[in-house]
Amino acid sequence: MSVYRARVPVRTWDTTAVDTDEQFAYWSDVLGAAFCRVTMVRPDEGAFTGQVDVAAVGPVDVATITSQAQAVRRTDADVRRQAGDAFFLNMTLRGSSTFTQGGRTGRLGPGDFALVDGAQPFDFEFDGPFEQVSLTVPHDLLAPHLASPASATAVAVRGDRGLGAVASNTLAGLSRGAGGIDRGASRPLAERVAGLVGLSLGAAATKNVGPLALTQLALDEVDRSLADPALSPAIVAERVGVSTRYLHRLFEDRGQSFSRHLLARRLERCRAALTDPGLADMTVGEIAWSNGFTDPSYLARAYRRRYGVSPTQDRAAAVRVHPLR
Repeated sequence: MSVYRARVPVRTWDTTAVDTDEQFAYWSDVLGAAFCRVTMVRPDEGAFTGQVDVAAVGPVDVATITSQAQAVRRTDADVRRQAGDAFFLNMTLRGSSTFTQGGRTGRLGPGDFALVDGAQPFDFEFDGPFEQVSLTVPHDLLAPHLASPASATAVAVRGDRGLGAVASNTLAGLSRGAGGIDRGASRPLAERVAGLVGLSLGAAATKNVGPLALTQLALDEVDRSLADPALSPAIVAERVGVSTRYLHRLFEDRGQSFSRHLLARRLERCRAALTDPGLADMTVGEIAWSNGFTDPSYLARAYRRRYGVSPTQDRAAAVRVHPLR
């Protein structure tokens, strides 16, 4: 017996469905219906070609747009007339475009993508025929994956390297296969895509962040990952979105190398645990493992060098000061 699986339906709008003198006005209405209210400008007159195919993958609308030269502007007046509660993630498949939002401007070629916020004005300009993937992503789905939504918008992500390449390939595949996705799988898939996009946007956005902010991002990442014994400068650099060489320079500017900082933070966490009466049931070995030390004897040597006593001596002294009840 075959099992029926509901597929995601695809909606299609095509300017060839209307008379030539009505095509551009129809296209403006299509973009308003498929995405949000915008103001359209075209460089020439006559027939206008444009097609949009949209499939709803959970809460995310996945659209493939094919059209010709035009400017798509979401003005202050458009925002006032229709509030925006979604991000628009646009990836070029063919052709190129220039985008602007919040004082930042970038250009997209095939495979590249960028995020704009529908709650704010933005411009997209296409200087010739193009094809692109455009995802409408609710704020509440994507924002939790962005360390700073304001820094992640209007930033071009290259689709030929690193996380950008992974995300670009995923978005292209999503565009091709959205209509064949089981409805039951659409929500989990949308959440995973949002997470991947958030990672790639976060890495790209750090290019516009100053060294002090990047240093703090790196310090925060170290603290979040102390329990990982494999934590390395390369891993932290990738997560922060800088080169390993530049990460080393950030730590050197603070007067302490990455490795010394990592060891110091692990020792501080171990000492806090060893002297906490509430953690008296944990062994020294367990505390070592929970803070990234794979060898308790190495912890003991490093601990004595830093604090002048062994971990067990420090714990015993803490118990004397704060006896268990």
